Amino acid sequence: QVVHNKREFLPQRLCPSTDCQKQTKHGDTLHLQTRGSKFVKFQELKLQELPNQVPMGHVPRSLTVHCRGELTRLASPGNEVTIDGVFLPQRVAEGGYRAMKAGLVTTTFVEAQNIIVHKKSYDDSISGSLAEEERIKLEEQIREIATGDDPVGTLSSAIAPEIFGHEDIKRALLLQLVGGCTRKLPDGMRIR
Repeated sequence: QVVHNKREFLPQRLCPSTDCQKQTKHGDTLHLQTRGSKFVKFQELKLQELPNQVPMGHVPRSLTVHCRGELTRLASPGNEVTIDGVFLPQRVAEGGYRAMKAGLVTTTFVEAQNIIVHKKSYDDSISGSLAEEERIKLEEQIREIATGDDPVGTLSSAIAPEIFGHEDIKRALLLQLVGGCTRKLPDGMRIR
């Protein structure tokens, strides 16, 4: 048995079949066969806001990221990364006192699907990582979308393409992502 969303592994010891339970009256009926088992690499990352994006006097927010398989060991402490993934709730307990104490509050984590490691600062890595041809091609694609019939519709359809419909919600999410005005605080901090 695998304990999901935890860093624990407990092999299943009791056979769930009714035939097994009738035949054996004593404890363990199943034994772990390590040679026949497939183990997947796992890494837990703590993602933290960039220092220049944290308002003065605030503590940087952090988020837990779970990486599996080939996504492990791509990032080291201190790296600036971009992570694509699925935002999920983490189960506190199945039942009992811990579940009652937690109530409706759950912790969350991101199940990583893709990790991009930026070696330099975030702003330099985007412009510096592209070759001249790629940069020109990217600018052409941006101009093509901007001068198209419905640029907001084109961009909003690119948000969560695996989810069918919900065009109005996708359009609202896009406008929240790119909307808003830039504020410059007296201490030089930029917001948005």
